[in-house]
Amino acid sequence: MPESEALTRPEQFRDRAGDWYAYYDSERRKEVLQLLDEHPELVEEHAANPNGYRNYHSPTLQRVLNYFRQAPVLGKYYVYASVPWQEYRIAIVTERGKSPDVLDTPVFASEEEAMHGVFLRRIADLRA
Repeated sequence: MPESEALTRPEQFRDRAGDWYAYYDSERRKEVLQLLDEHPELVEEHAANPNGYRNYHSPTLQRVLNYFRQAPVLGKYYVYASVPWQEYRIAIVTERGKSPDVLDTPVFASEEEAMHGVFLRRIADLRA
C-alpha cells in the first residue's frame, strides 16, 4: 500500500495497545476470580476493614483491590454521599462531563458499608 494511502486511511491500523490491554485484562480477570474462589474469606476481611485503616489488607486482598482500582474510569462504581455522614449510595461514572448514575438501592448507613457494597458489586460484575 502506498504511504500516502496509509496516512489517509487510519482505520486500517489496529490499536495494538488496545489489543494488549484486552489480553492482559482477561488474564488478570482469571487470576482474580481464582483468588476469590480459593479464598472466600476475602469478602469477610473486606467487610471488617474496607478502607484498610484499622489494619493492613492481606496481600491476597490487596491483589484483588489493585485489579479493581486499575479498571477504566468509565463504568466504575464509587461511593456517593447522598446525605453526608448519614446516607450513602453507589454511583457509576457513565460519561465524561455528565452527572453519574446514582443507584436508588441499596442505601447504606456508613461510608464503610457502602465501600463494601461497591466491592461486592465489582465481584458480581467480574463473575458475570
